[in-house]
Amino acid sequence: MVKVSIKNAGKVYDIELELTDTGKTFKEKIQELTLIPPQRQKILVKGGKVQDEATIESLNLSLKAPIMVLGTPDKDLPTKPVEKQVFLEDLNSSQLYKIDNEPSGLINLGNTCYLNSSMQVLFQIKDIADRLKNYNTTSSGAGSLSPQESLTSALKGVFSQMSQKQQNINPTLFLTILRNVYPQFAERSETGHFKQQDAEEAYSQILTALNNTLKIEDYFKLSFKATSKCLALPDAESTVTYEDASKLNCHISIQTNFLRDGLLSGLKETIEKYNDTLQSNTEYEINRTITRLPKYLTVQFVRFYWKRDTQKKSKILRKVQFPFELDLAEMLDDSIKQEKVSVRDNIRKVEKDNSDMIRDFKKAKRTNDSTIQLQQQQEEEEMKLLSIKTKFQDDLKAALPSIDLETVTENPSSVYQLQAIISHKGASADSGHYQAFVKDPLDLDGDKWWKFNDDKVSVIEKDKIEQLAGGGESDNALILLYKGIGL
Repeated sequence: MVKVSIKNAGKVYDIELELTDTGKTFKEKIQELTLIPPQRQKILVKGGKVQDEATIESLNLSLKAPIMVLGTPDKDLPTKPVEKQVFLEDLNSSQLYKIDNEPSGLINLGNTCYLNSSMQVLFQIKDIADRLKNYNTTSSGAGSLSPQESLTSALKGVFSQMSQKQQNINPTLFLTILRNVYPQFAERSETGHFKQQDAEEAYSQILTALNNTLKIEDYFKLSFKATSKCLALPDAESTVTYEDASKLNCHISIQTNFLRDGLLSGLKETIEKYNDTLQSNTEYEINRTITRLPKYLTVQFVRFYWKRDTQKKSKILRKVQFPFELDLAEMLDDSIKQEKVSVRDNIRKVEKDNSDMIRDFKKAKRTNDSTIQLQQQQEEEEMKLLSIKTKFQDDLKAALPSIDLETVTENPSSVYQLQAIISHKGASADSGHYQAFVKDPLDLDGDKWWKFNDDKVSVIEKDKIEQLAGGGESDNALILLYKGIGL
C-alpha cells in the first residue's frame, strides 16, 4: 500500500493505492475526490500519460510532492457550495503579498541606474543567488572583513530582500562599500554630484569580487585556442597558445548587422609585433576557436569608444540584432565541436517530447476573480510549472546520463537561451540611462519579460526585447546574459 498526494484547484488530496492497482483505479479515485471524469483528467507525471492498464508500481509516482491533476468537474455531479467572492480592496497586506508576483525594484540613489541594472541581471543567476544565501564569512568580526568580503555580505543582504520580493529596495550600504572597494564609482562631477558610470564595469567588478569570495569563476569562464600566423612569412609554422576570458565581445563595424557577425569578428584580429627572422615588426593574424563554454555566457556589445575631440566615451548607435537562442557551434574548436553538437541534438529531442505539455499549460486560463481562488490558481500554476520542469529535467538526465546537470559549470551543448539584458539609452557612457530586462522564469516560452527602470517594474512582451537591437539613441542592448540550454 502506498499513499499518493494529488493537487487540483489549489487543494491537496491523499489517495491510498496498492502497487498492483491499475491506472484506471487511480483515475476513478481521483474522480471521487475532484468530480473530474477520467476522460477529462490530465495527470502531470513523467511520461505524460497514465494508461488505464498500467500498474501503480510501473508508473513510479512521486511520493514526496503532490502530483498535479488538471481538468473540469462534471456539471451533473454534486459540487461544493459556492465560496463567497472576495475583492482585492478588502484584502490585508499579507494576502496581497501572496498574490503579487512582481519582482523587486531598486531605488536610484543619484546616477546609480548603472548599478541597479547590473544587480538585477546578477540576481537572475541562480548559482550566484544560491551561494550568496549560504555565504558566511570566516573572519572573527565585522571589522576584520576584507573589502571583498564586506561587498559580498552587503550584496547578500540586497539579494535577500529581492528574493522576498520587497518593493523599492534601498541599496545604500552596498553602494557605499562598492565605492570604497572600487573608487572609480565614487567619481564626482564639478558640481559635487556622483557621476554616471559604465554598467559593464560595475557588472564585471562585482563578478570579480564574487569570484574571490564565492569561487564562481568556472560558471563564466570561456577558454580559447589562439593560432598566430606571420603574414609576411606564409610558410612559417603557426604558433598556438591558450587563453581564458569571462565574456564574449561583439565588435561593431559598418558590416555588423547581427550578433554572429560581431562575435566572429572578435575571434579574429591582426596585430603588429617583432619577428626574429625578419628582424623587424610585422603583422600577425590571430584566429581563435572556443575550447570551453561556460554555463552562463556574458556577451558585451562593444559600443563605447574614446573620442579624442570630446574627451568622452562615445557610443556606436548601429543596429545589431541578437537571437533569443544562440548556437555557437561554428565558433567551437574541432576538439569539442562534435560532442557539443551531439548533446545539443539530444536536448532538442527532449524539448520536442515535452512540447505538448507546455502547449496545454499555455492554453489554461484563469477563470475566477475570488481572492482565495486567485491564490489557489497561483499555487496551481506554480505546481504545474514545477511538474513540467521536473519532467523535463528527468528526461534530460535520462538522455544525458554522463552529465550531472545540477552541478555542471560548463555548458555541455553549444546552445544558449537569453535570460537578461542591460540596455543603455543615450549617446555617451558618461550620461544617459541604464535599464535591465529579465525573462520571466515562470513563462516557459519566454514571451513575458520584466523591465526594471530602477524602482519602476513593468511587464513587456518579447517583441519589445527585439527593439533593443539599437539603431538610435533609444535603449540599446549593452550586455546580454545567456544560459546553457537545459541547465
